[in-house]
Amino acid sequence: MNICAFSSHCQKSSATANVISGLVIPCQTHIIKGCKHSHILSVDLVMYVPEFPSFRNLTRDDKMLLDGFFHSIQPLISELTFTNLFVWNSSEPVLLSRFEETIMLQRARIRDAKTCLLPPLGRQIITDFVRSIRTQNPNNHLPPLYGLTAEESEMLVKEGWKVTSDRDDWDYVYLTSDLADLPGDKYHSKRNFIRRCLSENDCRYASIGPQEISDCLQLQTKWCNLRKCSEDPSLEGENTAIRTFFENYELLGTTGGAVYVNDKLEAFTVAEPLNKETAVIHFEKANPKIDGLYQV
Repeated sequence: MNICAFSSHCQKSSATANVISGLVIPCQTHIIKGCKHSHILSVDLVMYVPEFPSFRNLTRDDKMLLDGFFHSIQPLISELTFTNLFVWNSSEPVLLSRFEETIMLQRARIRDAKTCLLPPLGRQIITDFVRSIRTQNPNNHLPPLYGLTAEESEMLVKEGWKVTSDRDDWDYVYLTSDLADLPGDKYHSKRNFIRRCLSENDCRYASIGPQEISDCLQLQTKWCNLRKCSEDPSLEGENTAIRTFFENYELLGTTGGAVYVNDKLEAFTVAEPLNKETAVIHFEKANPKIDGLYQV
């Protein structure tokens, strides 16, 4: 088994909320741009997942099962939310299997057509999982593991496994205090873009509800027409994912904010908690013809 991995490192902050241009997500101190709960998983839910080496397709009915695992393990990788897995499922199909006390997720990636296993969901240590699954299935070809943390990668390297850094798919991690305050020379240009946008336009923030969803989809259509999404498999996959997201907005339970410019929705962002310290931003879109709107 080859191991492909990436990791993200965050500096801790004393912030108590994430602020994204008016979008507030309590309890998070970091945002990935890519309150620990106690959950008792129903045995019946787990038993609906076939035992390895059999797999089945991910469905919307898997939300409760996977959310329980994610709350338990407090993931660090942006892909490990039900929202991400579900909305990208048509272009990056996800399959589920059960191995010992873990749930396995197999995913086909759109950008390189590779099939990978995500880190197993459960309390099992990654090295124990790899050792066990290889021992019990010595003749089965297994896809590479993808989306490992730095700690998991180091553990596997010490046991002789080859780990390759997938630089093109690293998560970007920001402190919420930096996004809210934009301090110092590092963010000088962003501050200028924001000032220009706000001085030249009448901008209004709104939380995303039913009316905003319709407006968001109109902006997405406009954005895709400008970018010619139909000619780019990655952009078309994202377009489908965004439409699936808004079609299932209530089910997914995420938080979203939009910016109206001169009473027309011209930007939106949607996010949810990834773990007790971090929120993950799933999508951000803005009219590229309005300078500074992405920064706002």
